Amino acid sequence: MLRTFLSVAKAGSLSGGAARLFRTQSAVSLQVQKLESAIGQRVFERHGRGVAMTAAGERLLPVARDVVEMLNQVVADLRGAPAEEEIRLGIPEEYGDTILPSILATFTEEEPTARIFVRCSSSMEFPHALAADELDLALHSPERVSKDDVVVHSERAVWTGSAFHNVEARRPLPVALFDKACWWRERCLDLLRKSGLDYQIVCTSQSVSGVRAAIAAGVAVGVLPQSTLTDRIRALKDEKLPQLGETHLVLSGSPKAPRRLADILAAIISRTFERK
Repeated sequence: MLRTFLSVAKAGSLSGGAARLFRTQSAVSLQVQKLESAIGQRVFERHGRGVAMTAAGERLLPVARDVVEMLNQVVADLRGAPAEEEIRLGIPEEYGDTILPSILATFTEEEPTARIFVRCSSSMEFPHALAADELDLALHSPERVSKDDVVVHSERAVWTGSAFHNVEARRPLPVALFDKACWWRERCLDLLRKSGLDYQIVCTSQSVSGVRAAIAAGVAVGVLPQSTLTDRIRALKDEKLPQLGETHLVLSGSPKAPRRLADILAAIISRTFERK
């Protein structure tokens, strides 16, 4: 009940708490009701957009954190899991502030004594890192998906611009791209050339955050996965911009990866993307 309470408090809604716990909303609602019945007070006030903690919920919050942390430690001690267990994960930078927190939270809850090292960077680097035994698991976007690839997520790539500027109306069209040699950069340039649009590359960056900052600031348009848009970035509906198609996120593993942790982390990653 306390784990459910903490998850709903963090998410700010019953549906968000259910997603964090990989349970149904009705099951989470029942747990909250049982908790409120046990302490004789409401811990959340429901409103149209979610829930807000009551005064009783605010008092319970630090206690719940301490109790759950203590339980995690006791379970870890009883399991006797080796403290030196670790796994190395590569994840595209654009998912670092959206998908990654849920993955890490679930993994730490299931394996509290294991260490996880995360590399957030361009997914173009990950196949080489796996082959060089620098990573155990990696999510990456190959130009072509092979029959042996495990696709965990597919979504549209979209042209994006600032939510506060009409950048797409400018000519030449200002464009922000990666400055690394990657197939997405080449595809975008090829599509722009074929479209006949008058364009100009005004910003390049080694990272997604640099490209996204240029887009949000109204400096340029750029290409992003649809799920990584923020409240400062909007998808453009200009029909003159070429269609980009779908991106496929593939999960690959190193043959030298610690098998038990790799299987657990792979399952968590797949479930997390299924919820999105």
